[in-house]
Amino acid sequence: MKFSPARLLPAGFRGQVAGIVLLGLALSQALAAMLYVVLLPAWQLELRPQEAIGKLDVTVRLLEAASNDQRAAFARRLDDPRFQVRFGPDREIAAATKNGEALDADLQRQLAVKLGKPPADVRVVALGGVAPLEMRRIEIRLRGGGLLSVVAPVGDEHRLGYVEQAAIVSFFVFVLSGLWAWLTWTVNAPLMRFAHAAERVGLDVQAPPFPAQGPAQLKRAIRAFNQMQVRLQRLLMDRTLMLGAISHDLRTPLTRLRLRIETGRIEDEAPRMLADIDAMEAMLASTLSFVRGVDDAESSESVDLDLALQTVCDLVADVGGEVTYQGPPRSRYRCKPQALMRALTNVVANAAKYGGRTRVRLSGHAISGYLVEIEDAGPGIPADEKEKVFEPFYRSAAARDRDSQGMGLGLSIARSIVLSHGGSIELQDALPTGLIVRITLPEAPPA
Repeated sequence: MKFSPARLLPAGFRGQVAGIVLLGLALSQALAAMLYVVLLPAWQLELRPQEAIGKLDVTVRLLEAASNDQRAAFARRLDDPRFQVRFGPDREIAAATKNGEALDADLQRQLAVKLGKPPADVRVVALGGVAPLEMRRIEIRLRGGGLLSVVAPVGDEHRLGYVEQAAIVSFFVFVLSGLWAWLTWTVNAPLMRFAHAAERVGLDVQAPPFPAQGPAQLKRAIRAFNQMQVRLQRLLMDRTLMLGAISHDLRTPLTRLRLRIETGRIEDEAPRMLADIDAMEAMLASTLSFVRGVDDAESSESVDLDLALQTVCDLVADVGGEVTYQGPPRSRYRCKPQALMRALTNVVANAAKYGGRTRVRLSGHAISGYLVEIEDAGPGIPADEKEKVFEPFYRSAAARDRDSQGMGLGLSIARSIVLSHGGSIELQDALPTGLIVRITLPEAPPA
């Protein structure tokens, strides 16, 4: 499996932003520490010019304050591997240099000014050395006689030159900006792809679903977006099927009316023509009911779902249905009351009409959502028709034999209303016979 560094980031937006900030700070500190560790050992071994001048000034003052007999002993006590001090007899300081040596005129001039001695009494020679250390031999003629010779590593006043400083700053900027750009792109890229997917769905609702990726909040939004796209596809399919069914079903009575008018049998066929007109009016009324079920603009309210189901069962029982109800009392649920009552009434009425004895059960609670089960004792529905019965104007063979007046919109309206509440509806076989309609009503979003 391919490893992606983006997996190291936290799942949420806040965690990823905090991770980017902390990682950038950690990297900058790590780079600074690395440079410090690499350069610090050399810096600790060498003296800066002003530091060397100050140390030499103290050494010269101490030796000049002592008598000639004591100066050699003081020099031995001041001797150090990093600051080698030697005291010798007075002699002329050579102006020339040997091969491989070079005068450090700048340090020599500063040291003479600091000690208050003539330039001829001070000599600073660059001995070279092992990089990055540069050794210097400083010779100073003391007041009262004697020659002080000091060998010490003396570096530049500025540890890093302008070129080195510019290179380090450029490296910092390049690395940190590159890391920052990569991390922000890791967070921003899924948002950009999600925006393009949303624009594509606006042009083609049948576009494939967008895979969930990115932070946790974005994944949740993508899943909700995909569910919305599925509902839009189902809505368009239902509308297309509805228009096709209306066109098909209206063609037959309109053809009969045309034939009767063209043959001049209007008076003899008046009752049948009125029956065809009534059938078309019933079809249009059912269609309007279906459209209202889909495009209901009713506002959401908090209702007692237990009381609503009891009312539905009582209404169906009043018209001859055999219905029993079981559920917890005081089950509050936020929904569109009239639309949900219409959906529940359609399902319970269908179960009592075609399945005989019907039992309605309610379970769950407001936090996790509710489950409504409508179980009947009828012959059930074949497996290949369980999805088709939700299509507008579709009626199974058993339903057509039982009732010739139905339009096949009851379950279509119920499914559209349940889906608009974020729920689901499915059909399952009951044992030994019968059908169970399971309606899931999840927790309603805040108003």
